[in-house]
Amino acid sequence: MYKKLLLVCVSAITIHTAKAQTEKGSQMIGASFGFSTSTSNFKTFDASINALGPTQHSKFTTYNIGPDYSYFIADNLDLGAGVSYGYSKQENEAGFTFPNEQRSRAFNAGLYLRKYVLFENKIGIRTGPYLNYNMTKLTAFDSGNPSYYNNTNKTYSGGIGLDFVYFPVKKLALAARMGNINYSHQKMEGYTEGTSNGFNASFVNGVNFSVNYVF
Repeated sequence: MYKKLLLVCVSAITIHTAKAQTEKGSQMIGASFGFSTSTSNFKTFDASINALGPTQHSKFTTYNIGPDYSYFIADNLDLGAGVSYGYSKQENEAGFTFPNEQRSRAFNAGLYLRKYVLFENKIGIRTGPYLNYNMTKLTAFDSGNPSYYNNTNKTYSGGIGLDFVYFPVKKLALAARMGNINYSHQKMEGYTEGTSNGFNASFVNGVNFSVNYVF
């Protein structure tokens, strides 16, 4: 009797261990992190002399952080949601015709559906459609004027994302954004009023990764 009970326990443990991380019924909870920095150099046109002016320099810094959760509605297919907070800063070289510095704080919320394609349940990609809402409050600063202007921008977007996924151990997933294609609609209020629509395609333009626990 004891041996039979032990055999049942061992079998149950083996079955549980053999369970794929991404099979139907699994859940994933984690946190995402993003960071990017870049610089740009460009020339402005000086109408007074009908020629290009000196080279202007700008530096951009952006980061974001937030939690996310997903549920596998089918094998290798999860449905999830996430929120995040972001901060960005643009520093412009003194002498620009526009503010020396712009800072923005953003709240982001999104829904997604992702298909996993993995090699031996270990490494691969995930891709699928997503919907996203973003509200950004932007403040511009200029020499002698700490609040040159303020703006609130609300953006609604949808598209397809692509991530690299790696499971170093069974219940831990690491993912990094590889790229996305999306269409967005933005409404601007404040110093700049109006709406805009845009199509964007990007591929690995910053460090954006997540750490997830599977249960």
